[in-house]
Amino acid sequence: MSDSEILEQLHRTWLQALINDDHRDCASIIVDAKLEFDFDWDEYNGRNYDSGLIVYLPLHLRLLIENNQEIKTNLRNYFIFIADGHVWHDMKDFPIYYRVKLLEVEENWQKTIKFLIAKSKDLNQGLITEKVFTRKAKDPIFYNEIKFASKSEIRIAQELEAKGVLFFPLPLAVRHETGNIYEDHREVDFLVCLDGTFGILEVSFHSDRYEKDKEKDAWFKKSGILCIEHYPAEKCYNNPRSVVEEFLSILSQHKR
Repeated sequence: MSDSEILEQLHRTWLQALINDDHRDCASIIVDAKLEFDFDWDEYNGRNYDSGLIVYLPLHLRLLIENNQEIKTNLRNYFIFIADGHVWHDMKDFPIYYRVKLLEVEENWQKTIKFLIAKSKDLNQGLITEKVFTRKAKDPIFYNEIKFASKSEIRIAQELEAKGVLFFPLPLAVRHETGNIYEDHREVDFLVCLDGTFGILEVSFHSDRYEKDKEKDAWFKKSGILCIEHYPAEKCYNNPRSVVEEFLSILSQHKR
């Protein structure tokens, strides 16, 4: 069996093992990864398979693994379990290396980067969140050149990306009614479009904001956005897939 064939089998089984034990967040990280054996060469015996495995990931996923020891441990434990005895016989100290998958260099790539830099400076996205964070001497979190207020929001964004759904993170909504910016400007965590129907998904950190949330919800419902759902931040972080699937199921019932 060739290297590419055994790697594909290992990759597929690794993903299935994670999904079977409800580690879908880990599976979503490595589903599009590229796997390679890291070989040492022995003068007499040729390749030494005990050198390890290299997993190439996009930059944001590489950073996610680096900053989350639990995910890194789960990925390693499941790979060791399924790979033991197939290519290697002593997996105790078997290393797994995570490396950034380098981008392809497109023509005039410097112009693309200059555009992204200019766009990020002028973007209205996350404007209210950034102002609030500035008052608290904090900085928004960036993922894929987009501002977020929390890692829970990033988890939801990653799941929406996986679903291929059109969504707007931290969009600034404006309806000029009072002339007061803080009454005429509102920001939601996610504006989601499903087959032409819009809904709002909010990541909630405070359980005592019922009246403020209801007032904000009513502001959007006045313009016809009727599907507005709030989910606890902890649930969004720990189980983003179930949150997104439930929200999309509810939103689908609002189709016109």
